[in-house]
Amino acid sequence: WFHSFKMMAARLARTLQVTRALPSLRFASSGPLFEQRFVNGPQLVNKYTAMELIHEEPITVTDKHVVSTGGEGRSHPINFLNLDQEKVVMCPYSGEFFVNSHAVKGLLARGAIYEKDGQYFKNIDITDEE
Repeated sequence: WFHSFKMMAARLARTLQVTRALPSLRFASSGPLFEQRFVNGPQLVNKYTAMELIHEEPITVTDKHVVSTGGEGRSHPINFLNLDQEKVVMCPYSGEFFVNSHAVKGLLARGAIYEKDGQYFKNIDITDEE
């Protein structure tokens, strides 16, 4: 008990020594470059929400029942998606949409997807649970 208390006290003392040294360090969130870009510069505001931006991506239509996405130098690990369902399946990492070609007609009739310029897009107002 006493030994563990002594170890905790030593850790606390080391932490306090480190925090005393912090004011002398320069942080990335301070200085003239930070102030020029984020404090004094114009606000960069996107009028669209993330959900609206994701739904602007076209749906990949395939005859496969399982697709793999990611891996091999892409920004996320390889992921296998099951397309046997009659719904649009989204990659949880990249936000890409996939659908089996056999499900397209039913999804169009339901209004879950729509066609524009020969490509299919997910309807933002219809969820897959409907």
